Amino acid sequence: MTWHADRPTPGDGGDGADDLIEVSVRPLPGGSVVHVRGEIDMVSATPLRQECVGQLDRSGPLLVLDLSEVTFLGSSGLSVLAETAELAKARNKRFRLVYQGPVVGNPLAVTGMDAEFDSYDSLELAVADQS
Repeated sequence: MTWHADRPTPGDGGDGADDLIEVSVRPLPGGSVVHVRGEIDMVSATPLRQECVGQLDRSGPLLVLDLSEVTFLGSSGLSVLAETAELAKARNKRFRLVYQGPVVGNPLAVTGMDAEFDSYDSLELAVADQS
């Protein structure tokens, strides 16, 4: 799935440009992986939220959100992560994040949210963990 959002690019005089978030879903034995590429901001957070909630409804007991190709994570994106984790817990499902580096790591650390998630450096590690 791909969503485009028209909005001005900083420094371009407000002409507007397409920003892009790509979300793809892959089934796993016992769950699914939602892979995100691009910026998670106030424009792209809504479709991401809808996809995560939908996967919690449709998939098995494990949802992995792969943020390894995210180039920006804003406060709206952090809200999506918190809401998804809360919904997963309420539905007795496991929710895991995959990311490396400061793009996702810094916002999580600054807000203290890094301690709230089961986080992994790779998709393979997130899927292999049997806890």
